[in-house]
Parts: sequence; C-alpha cells; structure tokens
Amino acid sequence: PITPKEIERMVQIIHKKFSSIQMQLKQSTCEAVMILRSRFLDARRKRRNFSKQASEILNEYFYSHLSNPYPSEEAKEELARKCGITVSQVSNWFGNKRIRYKKNIGKAQEEANLYAAKKAAGASPYSMAGPPSGTTTPMMSPAPPQDSMGYSMGSGGYDQQQPYDNSMGGYDPTLHQDLSP
Repeated sequence: PITPKEIERMVQIIHKKFSSIQMQLKQSTCEAVMILRSRFLDARRKRRNFSKQASEILNEYFYSHLSNPYPSEEAKEELARKCGITVSQVSNWFGNKRIRYKKNIGKAQEEANLYAAKKAAGASPYSMAGPPSGTTTPMMSPAPPQDSMGYSMGSGGYDQQQPYDNSMGGYDPTLHQDLSP
C-alpha cells in the first residue's frame, strides 16, 4: 500500500515539475512576443524614401503652386493616389517641404527654376492641372520678422529687422585676433 507520506512527496515532485514547465513556457512565450513585437514595430517605423516618380510629382506640384503651397484636401487625395502614398504622408511632405524651402530659399530657387525649365521644355507625364506652360508663379515671400517668442513683428511698434549683411561670409576677423602679450 502507498502511504500518505509517499503521496505527499509525489504531489510535491509533480508540483515542482509543473512549476518548472510553467516557467519555461512563460519565458518562451514572452521571448516570442518580444521578437514579433520588435519585428512589427521596426517594420512600421522604418524610414523609407518615396519613389523618384512620387518625389517628382510632389515637387512639381509644390513649385507650380509656390504662391500658395497648401494643397486642398482634394488635391492631397489626388497627389496621394498618383504617388501611391497616404494623404497624411502627402500632408507631412508638404509641411516639411515648406519648412525646408523657407530655411534654404536660395537653393530652393535653383530647384524651382529647374522644375520651371522642365515644365517649359514639355509637360511632365506626372503633372497635375496647373497654370499653362510659360506662366510663372511668384516666389513664396519670406516669413515676416519674428521676435524671440515667435510673434510676427509688423510695423506696430517694433523696430524692423535690418537685412543681414553676409559680405564677410559670417566671419569677423576682429573676434579671432591673437591677444597674447
């Protein structure tokens, strides 16, 4: 006959084995979930550039609407469809493009001239209905001067900013003189 003590010992052995298996199962499940999660999140958040064709379409629209580079919702939907991207990606692209354009207006003017020359040479197959060939659109005017808080400084009491003189290329030799005795 099996004694109660032996039964208790066997139950403890089974519990111990069960706990060990349970812990292994939890660990392997957790590892698998973490691997899947990282793969999914990495795939979703990985930065990808748009195709050359999509960039051409977006740039062409931007430079042909420089006087008002804010496409309507309908235009965004059309651009998204033509480029094979989402409307929110189109919105983000235009937001980023406007910021970069304002920061780097000189280089952007060259790029705008390039797109204008391309358009004058012959309409691109990517173009959306815009101004007729040969029609020029005005440059985007630079942002008005701002105070340190980012508020526009019109003529209402603030001194107007003086234009930046870059004749020295930003380098002032008097600041770098050797002052040793």
